[in-house]
Amino acid sequence: MTPDPLPTSQAMPPRATTSVVGLDLDIQIEQVEHRLMAREAWLRSTAESLGQRTQLALTPRPWVLPVVGVGVVLWLGWRWWRRREPVPRVSVNVPATVAERHDDGLADLPWAGLTAMGWPLMPAAWRGRVSPAAAAAVVSTALSIWRRLFRRHRRLR
Repeated sequence: MTPDPLPTSQAMPPRATTSVVGLDLDIQIEQVEHRLMAREAWLRSTAESLGQRTQLALTPRPWVLPVVGVGVVLWLGWRWWRRREPVPRVSVNVPATVAERHDDGLADLPWAGLTAMGWPLMPAAWRGRVSPAAAAAVVSTALSIWRRLFRRHRRLR
């Protein structure tokens, strides 16, 4: 079973190369009208061909629905097979000395918000190249690395 060939549009009608200088005005007008009618017919056939080709391309194939259905069933089966048992909740009592300990006072500041407030103060060349979201991500990443490198080790008493 071979698919129907795609409808093709006709080639552009050839332009008339005849000289219109020595012809009568009525004949010149008639030739221009014929060229316009040929061009209009060509445009109409091209638009129809494009519409038919689009409709043919958007028509669903008969095998698409069963394949999508089998895919959904397989995915649901896989999700059911790989389901996890609910994790029991465990309560942990944290000693007060550990719960109250802070590494530094900088950890509580909202760095992304402060970056947004400081954005207008940055040089114009930087603001043109870097977005506020990228600057906030860089500041957050740099601060977390800085905290890890320069963490104060306190002894628990």
